Amino acid sequence: MKLVKIDMEALIETISHVDDNLGKSFLDTVTGEVIYIPTEVTLALENGTLKENSFDNWLKEFVNAAILISDDDSNRYLGAPLIDEGFYIKIMNEYVSKIVGNQDLKLALQKALKNKEPIKSFKHILMDKQNAEGESETEEWYKYEDNCIKKFVKTWLKSNDIEQKYLN
Repeated sequence: MKLVKIDMEALIETISHVDDNLGKSFLDTVTGEVIYIPTEVTLALENGTLKENSFDNWLKEFVNAAILISDDDSNRYLGAPLIDEGFYIKIMNEYVSKIVGNQDLKLALQKALKNKEPIKSFKHILMDKQNAEGESETEEWYKYEDNCIKKFVKTWLKSNDIEQKYLN
């Protein structure tokens, strides 16, 4: 197992974004840095049109990183996975069945998870409940969600033979 000092906050942030159209993130397995490459830069690299002077200033900083990552023969840079909608729906169902004690809320959340937009509906019900009654079920949900995401990230790291190095 390779010990790496990882910026876990950045890694969790990048893995938990559902939209992959904006760019791709990579974990540097030597430094633990999370490197983000916008889609525009990746496409230019794939098309062979990657020239630093062809980008807006804010994109230029990504060009060198994209080249390093694409030339990586030693598997130093791992493409970070994205958590998909199915993951969120699964943990929402688990949360409802295991955690929620209020029967009315439980039924409302179960119904929300069968809607066309289950994630949005689920969160709206929690927020409405909190606004109406001042309950902290929303807080409890976000704690549960954070723990599930952390487990997902640690499992992914372990599957790549990486363990987070902690400072003493």
